[in-house]
Amino acid sequence: MIKLFVWSIVNLISMFGVTYFYCKLCNVKLKISFFVILWTIVGSICLAILQIYNLTILSTLLYFLFYPILFNNFNKTNFDKQVYYTFVVWMCGMLLDCLAMMAVLILNNFIDFNIYSYFSRVVLTLIVFVMILLLSHIKVFTKFVNTLYIKVKKINFFDFTLIAFAIFVLLMSVAIFLTLDNIKMSILLLAILFLLGFSFSLLIGVRINLIENTKFLKLLKANNDFYLKIEDENRIFKHNLMAKMLSIKSVSGKKSRELIDDFLKSFNKNIDFSIHIQDMPYGLNGIIYEKIYPYIGKLHIKIDNKINFDIFTKLKPRRYNVFVEKMIIALDNAIESSVKSSDKLLVINLYSEDNCIVIDIKNTFSNSVNLDELGTINYSTNGKKRGLGLFSALREKEINMSIKIVNDLFVTKIVAKQNLNVEE
Repeated sequence: MIKLFVWSIVNLISMFGVTYFYCKLCNVKLKISFFVILWTIVGSICLAILQIYNLTILSTLLYFLFYPILFNNFNKTNFDKQVYYTFVVWMCGMLLDCLAMMAVLILNNFIDFNIYSYFSRVVLTLIVFVMILLLSHIKVFTKFVNTLYIKVKKINFFDFTLIAFAIFVLLMSVAIFLTLDNIKMSILLLAILFLLGFSFSLLIGVRINLIENTKFLKLLKANNDFYLKIEDENRIFKHNLMAKMLSIKSVSGKKSRELIDDFLKSFNKNIDFSIHIQDMPYGLNGIIYEKIYPYIGKLHIKIDNKINFDIFTKLKPRRYNVFVEKMIIALDNAIESSVKSSDKLLVINLYSEDNCIVIDIKNTFSNSVNLDELGTINYSTNGKKRGLGLFSALREKEINMSIKIVNDLFVTKIVAKQNLNVEE
């Protein structure tokens, strides 16, 4: 009865140390309640009974049944985090117990006493309690445990299986270690435990590196996709800037046109300006004329312009800009496709209908066209990294733009609603 009482008191003290250690690791406040006191007393008595009868394995099982419930009263968290910190506390307790036992075995070589006696085991438990209290105040260790948890969360099922096997071997080794009375065998078993821990640490390190590399590759791919998107947006911006400059040019005077041409040439040296045109027409006629002039001898071009008023006076500046941008994109695509076709036909109709300004551009083409894919980013019948212009034109909703194929002709229709009272 006295042994039960003494062991219960010792276990009560030890449990306080373990609980205090857990709270320090998780950075939570130690809360005392009726349930905590009752549960601790019951646990200490049960553990005392098992220690009296040297039931070491059952003591370990009791630990993993008792402490998770106790810890949950201080820190209600997710299951995997609870298991991790409970295991860390148990592992630290076992390692400190092994170190304390090793120190006692070495001391026994100089001072003859029964290290497996009732008194020695009580003293050993109290020594481990003090060591746990000291370890709980080492900030480097607590930071390491918390950092390790972030990495352990990434462990997959295969890694978990290896960990479970390593824990099983460790449990068996600790159980054998605590029942040995031969110091040489104890040293050998401790060395095996050390090698097991070292190998296990290397394995975890390799797995963590693989996980980090996978994460890095995903991040690299995401960044690469982002930069490719930025590159596409820059190409769209460059294309639209040139179209806006042509829009300004279409309503500007001769000197302004010369300045715009000079800017566009310096901006993109691949632009083929019609420098032989002596007198550029005003408005959309000028843009159409400039675009088709280099191809007059190469294409069968038909133009029907039924608008006899200044379009710029019927559209707000933004709408006029968008209309010109879409018209230039459609003209460029139509000219390029018709040049490559056998019939080489290009038809441009410009008219007013239902209070709207409409331009129809029809052209022959040689390549097969997927209308469902047409207008999506980077889809083009003319090779890679093309089609951004059409993609940009279709996503701009200021005015309507439709595409279809009629009688083997590629037809682009652009409709801009007039503003009767135009304001800036």
